[in-house]
Amino acid sequence: MIEINKKRHVVVIPARRGSKGFPFKNRLLFDETADFIDRHGWFDQVIVSTDDEIVEEKTMARGYVIHARPQELSGDAVSIKRVMQSVIHDLKLSKDTIMWLFYLSIVYKNISDFLKAKQIIEEGKVLSICGFVPAKSHPFTCWSYDQRNGILKQYINNDIYRRQDRPRAWTYHHYISCFKTAEIEHLNSELINNKTYPFFLQKQRIDQLLEIDTPEEYEQWKSLAQKIV
Repeated sequence: MIEINKKRHVVVIPARRGSKGFPFKNRLLFDETADFIDRHGWFDQVIVSTDDEIVEEKTMARGYVIHARPQELSGDAVSIKRVMQSVIHDLKLSKDTIMWLFYLSIVYKNISDFLKAKQIIEEGKVLSICGFVPAKSHPFTCWSYDQRNGILKQYINNDIYRRQDRPRAWTYHHYISCFKTAEIEHLNSELINNKTYPFFLQKQRIDQLLEIDTPEEYEQWKSLAQKIV
């Protein structure tokens, strides 16, 4: 059996125990993502970073690797970069490992997107990839307000008043997120930098995405899943 530090495509599933909006949601959502991974067997290894004993049981049943998530990395204020760095360090992953972030709360996945991203990062011209969707609010229209001094301030100074004259604006989405291990130090807290390859998601795909953070959103997903072929 190939040692984990020799494997090329490695999935990391962050699955901490705590969740304020939807208690134990990672226990509930684990199998849907695991089924996708197991159905498409080109990932060399799956690592689950968790502090939840139930998730650990599910991880062992799938034959995945458990990364015992340290207590200091199990709060809701910890960046995903810090979790990934801990996984890389603790499991001694090689610098040419390609790491794939799979959030359990992003349930829907289409294999064609992941195969495209796999091909792109294997070509070696890019070191990280992240999904991007159109921004709901254009940054040229966003202002901050200093309540103490009663002052409005534009986030981006501009006087463009016609919508069609604004440059297209995108926001990141971790539906797709992968990177070469050696690049981690150059990525920001959300695993992106200005050299990250933007994997632009089309409207059809965006309409199928739903991040589950509440029981109500889980019910929405169950209704949406019945319509997705």
